Amino acid sequence: MRKVSRKLKENKEDNISEYKHELTVEEINEINDTELEENSKGKIIKKMIILCENGIVKIFNTAIIILKGFGIYLVWILLHYFSSHLYIKFCVPNTLLGFIMSPFMISTPHCQGLRWVVYNAANIINNMWILIGAWIYSILWITSINDPPK
Repeated sequence: MRKVSRKLKENKEDNISEYKHELTVEEINEINDTELEENSKGKIIKKMIILCENGIVKIFNTAIIILKGFGIYLVWILLHYFSSHLYIKFCVPNTLLGFIMSPFMISTPHCQGLRWVVYNAANIINNMWILIGAWIYSILWITSINDPPK
């Protein structure tokens, strides 16, 4: 298979033999050619597909974990965002007629509901920021207790 030239060198003091292996450029090319034949395009493509599938599965699992942990937070953010825009569009339009009609529109059920969602969503988002900050602080505090300064 591989041709390896060996040079024998004897150490006169210890009588130990050392072998020195040298590969020529042709031998290296032969090795590379055999490796390419073993790893044909089909095998390489199959390996790439398996790597892509594993990557997609990892991304999907990570997305599920994120949505489970932050799903409620994202829902409240979306509710706050869309209800704010809907309140402006339906209850206080940016026109002269909207200005004149706004005292009457404020008391309608849909405007009161949208105001309730905006107000409560903002409070919940504030509380979630406090919760996240407390969680980060607790992680830093526990880490500093477990690893005292040197």
